[in-house]
Amino acid sequence: MAKAAKKKAKSSTKSAKIVAKSRTAKSAKSAKPTKPAKKKAVAKPARSAAQKTSSKVDPLNRKQYTSVTPLLTVRDMRKAVSFYVDGLGFTLRGIMDSPQGPMHAELRFRDTTLMLSPESREQRSFSANTIGNTPVTLYLLVEDVDDVFLIADPEGNKWMIATHKADYTEAQMAEAMRKMAPQGAGGGDAAAAAAGSEPEQ
Repeated sequence: MAKAAKKKAKSSTKSAKIVAKSRTAKSAKSAKPTKPAKKKAVAKPARSAAQKTSSKVDPLNRKQYTSVTPLLTVRDMRKAVSFYVDGLGFTLRGIMDSPQGPMHAELRFRDTTLMLSPESREQRSFSANTIGNTPVTLYLLVEDVDDVFLIADPEGNKWMIATHKADYTEAQMAEAMRKMAPQGAGGGDAAAAAAGSEPEQ
């Protein structure tokens, strides 16, 4: 009887060990691997209002200017402004004044801006009147050339005033310019015609 009891005790001990092992194994399997801690997001420096605005600025300023904007140097800024507004039909956009007088003016003619600047001997910037001539001719299309053609620019600048009357081919333009040219004139007029200039009407 004593032996039998001893055997039973041993078998119960073994089963207890097996149960303990199997439970430990299950708990090890069911345990999920721990995820690495997420890195804290580094806050980006806030953009200033000036930076936000500058990113939206058009570097070509297409709302105000076209590709090329002429700037004329004049002796009398206010007199020149009056002539271009009253005589040629420009509209005044604005004048920048200083203690020495107007320093800059801008005028508009349809989609074109014209800038004016005063003479400055210190900067060697002279008007056409002071120089006595100008190599520049400003080409201006108007509704009726006869209303504008005889008006003289008081600042001595050269203007080619024109009204578009018809669409010519290059050959027709060259022929028209040949007929208009004085005897002995070279090919300069024909070249101008081929470049797309149109005769004044």
